[in-house]
Amino acid sequence: MQATDAPDDTRHLQLEGALSIYTAADTKLRLCAALQGAIRLQIGLSAVDEFDCAGLQLLLATREQARRQDIDLQFNAGSAAVMELLTLSAIDDLLATEEVH
Repeated sequence: MQATDAPDDTRHLQLEGALSIYTAADTKLRLCAALQGAIRLQIGLSAVDEFDCAGLQLLLATREQARRQDIDLQFNAGSAAVMELLTLSAIDDLLATEEVH
């Protein structure tokens, strides 16, 4: 889950595995590090296979922090687990992801 920078000033971070209460502390550190000094940040969610309310809270907090820092943030390719919780929470439009199959 290492962030990589592209020549167009876009930083990419691919989240993998569980994004849950059990991984929230470590994931928060990685998300904060990815935001540090970023101009544009794309966070990939296609490899997230477990997603709960703690993971959702982290993504929403990351979105808010990016807004405060004037960072262009995109969430890409939500897995089925991500899309299911976003839809059930009726906030799928807030994170603007597309499901991958």
